[in-house]
Amino acid sequence: MIFLFLSVITSVIAVVFFKLFDKFKVNTLEAIVTNYITAALLGFYLSQKPANSLLFWQQDWFVYTLVLGFLFISVFSTIAYSTQKIGVSITMVASKLSVAIPIMFAVLFFNEVVGFYKLAGIILSMIAVYFISKTGKYTATNQSKLWIIPLIVFVGSGFTDAVMNALNEKFIPQFDTSYVLSFAFLTAFIFGSIILFLRNLKTHRSVEIKSIGWGIALGVPNYFCMFFLLKALTTFAEASFVLPVNNIAIVMVSALVGTLIFKETLTKLNIIGLILAVVSILLLSLYL
Repeated sequence: MIFLFLSVITSVIAVVFFKLFDKFKVNTLEAIVTNYITAALLGFYLSQKPANSLLFWQQDWFVYTLVLGFLFISVFSTIAYSTQKIGVSITMVASKLSVAIPIMFAVLFFNEVVGFYKLAGIILSMIAVYFISKTGKYTATNQSKLWIIPLIVFVGSGFTDAVMNALNEKFIPQFDTSYVLSFAFLTAFIFGSIILFLRNLKTHRSVEIKSIGWGIALGVPNYFCMFFLLKALTTFAEASFVLPVNNIAIVMVSALVGTLIFKETLTKLNIIGLILAVVSILLLSLYL
């Protein structure tokens, strides 16, 4: 359970950075791109294999890291925007209760069985999504623009978890976790650098030193939240337990952080949703 706990804590810390970026006027894209090269270098440093020890582009898992890299930069950027415009609580709900997508993949492709309690927990978590997502941020003037942001986060996060679980099921036991994960971060850095270069070329601006510093700081918790999640998936037998518990716990902690630190307002429906999230965790834990 220690890996699950550490994954939750580091995930929340990473998301809190986005609120700090907004507060201290940090260029979010520049910081995110820097964060990924930091995470990649940290992973290679901690890896038991040197980066040039294998012809990595010939490995079967390399395609998965390319897909993950694209998802990382796309979803992380959307989460950053959503966190700043909508709030920590709602963004984390959209991100971490997208658990139905990887569970569907786990059942269809890895023959995992969903029992009564687990199914009840999953359904209850989906109900919790609805209640926690009811926020005053959606007014008549901005609803048509804002609703798409959590939806993108929801779908993107779900597919990211699904690809990570597939990578873990097929390759992580045979390869060093840090080594494989680092290539996903490196790919995200390359994709992000291309986007950043084109944007700066169009706007005639240069990268800010401040953004690099914040990006390096973000890269550490961002690396470890993914590392600990993969370790948790390796430790436990089924992703259909690990992913819901991890995701819902992140939602709960994020809601508390958003309320206590950033003064985000929780309605009665939000509170009901958080209570349902707790119950769903208990249901998902019963099979142990």
